[in-house]
Parts: sequence; C-alpha cells; structure tokens
Amino acid sequence: MRRTDGLQRAGQMIALVIVSAGCTLPRPGPTIQELAAAPDDGTPALQMVEITDEISARTRLDEALNFSFEFETARIENIEVIRPLDVLDIFILETAQPPLYPAAGLGPSRVDLSGYVFIPYVGRMLAGGMTTEQFREHLTREIGFMTPEPQVNVQIGVGGNNTVKVFGDTGAIGEFPITSRTRTLSGLLANAVGGAFEPETARITIRRDDMISSTWLDNVMRDPRADVAMRGGDVLLIERDPRAFLALGALGANSVVEFPEREISLLNAISIVGGLNASTADPRGVFVLRKERPEIVAQVAPDAPEGTERVAYVMDLTKPASFFVAANFGVRDDDIIYVSEAPYVQFLKIVGSIAPPLQAVDSATSVVARAASGFEN
Repeated sequence: MRRTDGLQRAGQMIALVIVSAGCTLPRPGPTIQELAAAPDDGTPALQMVEITDEISARTRLDEALNFSFEFETARIENIEVIRPLDVLDIFILETAQPPLYPAAGLGPSRVDLSGYVFIPYVGRMLAGGMTTEQFREHLTREIGFMTPEPQVNVQIGVGGNNTVKVFGDTGAIGEFPITSRTRTLSGLLANAVGGAFEPETARITIRRDDMISSTWLDNVMRDPRADVAMRGGDVLLIERDPRAFLALGALGANSVVEFPEREISLLNAISIVGGLNASTADPRGVFVLRKERPEIVAQVAPDAPEGTERVAYVMDLTKPASFFVAANFGVRDDDIIYVSEAPYVQFLKIVGSIAPPLQAVDSATSVVARAASGFEN
C-alpha cells in the first residue's frame, strides 16, 4: 500500500515538473493557435487569411517607380543662357598698347540676383537672360568705344547656379556643372557621377524646387522618358533600395533583410534566409504578418471587422502545390515573415529539461520502494 502511495507521489512530482517546464521554456514566438486567438487585453486580433493563388493576385500591387509628369515633360534648357548667380569667364584680346584689360582675362565674374555683372571701365551690364553669344556681342560693342577691334570671349564657368548636387548612400558625391554632355540624367550619370550602383536595385530621387520624384536607375537606361532634363540647382540622391522585410521564428536566420531584387516572392524570401529550420520549424505555420491596406482587406477578408489592418497571411508548406503558390505571393516592404515552431520541439525541450529531476525522482522512488518492501518483510 505504501509502495503504491510513493509511486503516486513520484508521478505527481514528474507531472508538476513537466507543467512548470512547459510554462517557462524559451521559444521563438507564438504558435499557430496563439496567433489565431483573440488577445485577452482587447487589442484587435490578427485577421487570418490562407494564401492561395487568388489571394496572391488580390494582394499584388503595382509598385512601379517613375518620375512625375512634370519631370518627364521638362524641356532640355539651353545651357548657354546666362542666369542669376552664374559665374562668367571673360577674356578680352586687344590690339592697342597698353591694353585696358589683362591678357589673362577678367577672372570669375558673378552675375548678381538682378542679372547684372560688373565689367571694369564699362560698369554694370545686363547679362541674365542672354546667351553667351548675345552677351559677347553686346560687350564687344561697349568695349569697342574704348579700344579698337577688341576680341571678346565669354563662357559660363564652373561654380555658378548651373550645377547639380549629387549624394549617395554614404554622403555627398560631388557638385557637377551642367554641360553639353550632362544636360540629361543619363549624361550626368555617365560623365560626372563616380561609384558603382546596381541598376536593378538603385533608386534615383531628384529634388527640384518644391518637387520631389524618384525612379529606378534601371529605368533611366531602358526608358527614354526617365532620361529627364537636368536643371541648375537640382539635388540628386542615388541610394540602394531602402525596402526590407523581417525574418523571425524557425528559419535559417532571424534578421532584417534588404530586398535583393525589385520584386521578391515569399518563396524567394524564405530561400534568402536559408529556408525553414529543418529541426524546429512547423511547415504548416508559415506566416506573412502585414499592416494591410483597407481596400485589400475588403477583398481578401470581406467578413473582417471594419478598420482591420493587421493581417496574418498563412501558408501550409506540406501541401503539394504550396511551393508554386508561395512563388506567386509577393513580399512587401516592412513585412514580417514568421515560421512557428513545431509542437514536438517544445515536448523535446520539456523532456530535456526534466531529465535530471526525473532521474532524481526515480532514485527516490526506488529508495521508497525498497524501504516499503523491507517493512513488509
């Protein structure tokens, strides 16, 4: 009788250890059941949607990145037109001796905000709005009153208002003048901008006055409409694709992953992080957690409560066609790809954690059993 009681107490101790171990063992995240359950604190529940080919089609977005109409239709300006704040390089060759002006030229002459430039012995002259040829002829006539048959040359110098500031991922690349070879974006990229950029994933943003617009570097090479005209004062940013997704749970790696291509599928994303963890993953619990757009929620979950944004797209990779479906489901910026842990993994953890206590309980039970046996004898 006493031996039976001892074994019962030992069994109760083992059960207590199992329960307590199951409550305290670490794990990578919630289970399928926990994700599907409504939170106890009253916060909105995740809307569960199974990934199918139809759902993939309904959630697909056209994320084409193109310059705005204002940028695409801007005309290529005449780079010979003088504008306020331009710097002019003026050279005057004279036959008279001694000459009025130095043979090395007048030096950089900046056009003021009103469009005027100061010329020694002549005074302030209007240059803004004229081409360099028009201003050259005008200056030749004015100087001709003081020196016979002057030869005048006028060029727009570097450092004025006709430059483009270019920045990259690591900071400023440089400031480049708009010339005959850099009047368009492709010309600027080919002749002025140094450094290597991946066309498929590099993004170009132009700020012009109060307008900002972006496109992919690849578009500039393939689409003539993206080869927009440059303007003095433009600010150009060339950067890697800033989009990324977060990989969590029973995957080959848990990390923030930048998009390696312009478009990636769920199957691509899983392969990028090393696939599912063969030892711990539950292939039935592959999730894409997303703050979804309301108009898409209305299509994929018409019965969802109004205002639902948190959607958990779930896929069962044990189904034969699941890999083809996963190849059609697009991953978006800020998505969370989460793979739940297989139920048996927690059981193995529990068994591993209670092995030493279990041995101790077994030893105690043996002592009790032997004592009881001796008492009965």
